[in-house]
Amino acid sequence: MPASSLLLATAETAINRLLALDEDSAARLQALSGKRFTVFVDQLPFAVTMMFSHRLDLLAEYQSHEQVVAQLDSHSCCIKTSLDTLPQLTQTSQLTLLIRQNKLHLDGELSIAQQVAGLFQQLDIDVEEQVSRYTGDVAAHQLFSHFRQTAERVGKATERARQGLANALTEEKPVGVNRLAVMHFTDQVTTLRDDVQRFEARLKRLEEE
Repeated sequence: MPASSLLLATAETAINRLLALDEDSAARLQALSGKRFTVFVDQLPFAVTMMFSHRLDLLAEYQSHEQVVAQLDSHSCCIKTSLDTLPQLTQTSQLTLLIRQNKLHLDGELSIAQQVAGLFQQLDIDVEEQVSRYTGDVAAHQLFSHFRQTAERVGKATERARQGLANALTEEKPVGVNRLAVMHFTDQVTTLRDDVQRFEARLKRLEEE
């Protein structure tokens, strides 16, 4: 199997599994049924065409941008953009702005691009509920509570460091960070990193069981 086909097959499976975790995705997929959405990214060697039914199918597109645009109909849309702009495409409110800024070239039905963006932007997945299917409700709740508490501590430490730096710059004082504050912040980051690694390892073990 060519590398491109293997890559797209893996991405297709992962995306469909992700969509299946949100029961409302079925309605958004139904609205896109029978439509095609082709994405050209400047830095990639081939384009990707998304075909919609009750699921999403990904196909490698080796025709040129001009050839694809020439074949567009009322059920298809084609965009051309850069890798840097790609993450912003999940925000439907940004599409028109990106077009005006020449960061996005769109041909065909704009509504299709908006629906595709909405398909991913509106994903609502209860990760804790999914994990609880493997660990049980109590273990999942404890795991996520600990993770949220650690993330909150790191967020507060980061905000304190940001405010301290902003105050120092505003008051035109010599910029110097207290050594204990740096050590505390570093400890918090390390704790969060360790928690994430343990969380990922536990999920991996559960998936392999």
